[in-house]
Amino acid sequence: MKAFRQIGALIRKDLGLQFRSKETLVLIFVFSVLVVLIFAFAFGPIFPEKVERGKLTASVLWAAFVFAGIISLNRSFTLERSHGAIDGIRLTGVDASNLYLSKVVSNVVFLFLLEIVITPIALQFLDLLDVVTVGILLKLFGVLSVGTLGFCAVGVLLAGMSTSANGGESLLSVILLPLVIPIIMGGAKSTVSLLVTGGLEGGFWLKLIAAYSLIFLAAAYLLADAVIEE
Repeated sequence: MKAFRQIGALIRKDLGLQFRSKETLVLIFVFSVLVVLIFAFAFGPIFPEKVERGKLTASVLWAAFVFAGIISLNRSFTLERSHGAIDGIRLTGVDASNLYLSKVVSNVVFLFLLEIVITPIALQFLDLLDVVTVGILLKLFGVLSVGTLGFCAVGVLLAGMSTSANGGESLLSVILLPLVIPIIMGGAKSTVSLLVTGGLEGGFWLKLIAAYSLIFLAAAYLLADAVIEE
């Protein structure tokens, strides 16, 4: 129970910092919408077929969420590292693994709320909102949530490593993207399948994302103490 109280308090703290920083909120939202609009206006009229529009929409969504996620992850440890707050948190007796889990959950919640807002905008601009049912949209949010969990499971650990080094923001992008390729690939494939056929065609790609996410979550949980202490 003590661990749950610690994680809950840290999640509330992280989400409070995320939503209190209006500049970061505006930056992430505007950046995500801008990615959608650039692809929509550049390629939208060229793809009248539903299949091609589904592929384009999947590409747009995952590109926007990955880069928005990198911005969010960069902030996960930056403030606490720069002001020494992480040392104060550790001195209160908070376990490093609980600190890691709290940052995973807070980033997942933040990015998922962003996805809820951005996804309908992308579907509207790419002419798929009218053909996507509520059931398909819920399945799509399910795929995005699983992918976001895997992305954050890897990203939070690497953010904890990179923020203690010079050029942390650039370093995070370099080391994170190769490791999340299976998540991006599986998420994009699942998204295309949902938007085009309304199903997951056996769910292989979703199972891949889920397995990859759980493996990295477990491994990062065990490694959190060594990473955060650096």
